[in-house]
Amino acid sequence: MSRPGHDPSAPIAPREAVDAFIERWTDTGGKERANYQLFLTELCRLLELPGPEPATENDADDAYVFERRVDIAWPDGTTTRGYIDLYRRGHFVLEAKRVSQEVESSRWDKAMLRAANQADTYIRALPADEGRPPFLLTC
Repeated sequence: MSRPGHDPSAPIAPREAVDAFIERWTDTGGKERANYQLFLTELCRLLELPGPEPATENDADDAYVFERRVDIAWPDGTTTRGYIDLYRRGHFVLEAKRVSQEVESSRWDKAMLRAANQADTYIRALPADEGRPPFLLTC
């Protein structure tokens, strides 16, 4: 099985696995904090990608983890702590949000914009020596 524009030797999830994933996650009425880690872990598995690693006590060691801690410095001199939902050093910051499927598109758009702004704040709070990931993802 192959996709146009992709390496034909690269494995692709069988259609049945994709359908099962979609069915499992459709209409969960999900709770963001309760579900996003399981959802993303299963998505990685479906796509045959490596999943996140366990977090450590040392943020500098946490190159691909859920809940990557960052300290956000504000212009007024205060600092707050934030947690990146999913972080992969040099690749992306992902911020997950729960938005009901029943909401009108303008509310969904606003929720995703808030998630993107939050992720952008986290990217700017990462230590400079880690670099800035090229991708900001929301889901």
